[in-house]
Amino acid sequence: MKRKIWIVLLTLGAIGGFAVGFARLHHYRHHGHWHGSGHWGHGRHAAFERHVAEVCTEAAGKVFAAKTKPGASP
Repeated sequence: MKRKIWIVLLTLGAIGGFAVGFARLHHYRHHGHWHGSGHWGHGRHAAFERHVAEVCTEAAGKVFAAKTKPGASP
């Protein structure tokens, strides 16, 4: 019985996933952008990527500074 329920649920999930994928593809082909691109836009997405890069660079700098202190273990 459990096996039949899992088969039905996985089948519905697969059909739903394909339906969402085809709907997004249709929207992209007719409108030229994904659903989320209006919210993020190119400027906000680029600003977010710059912020993440700055945070990572700062963290790497802190690790490097801690490892290059006199008496620190390599």
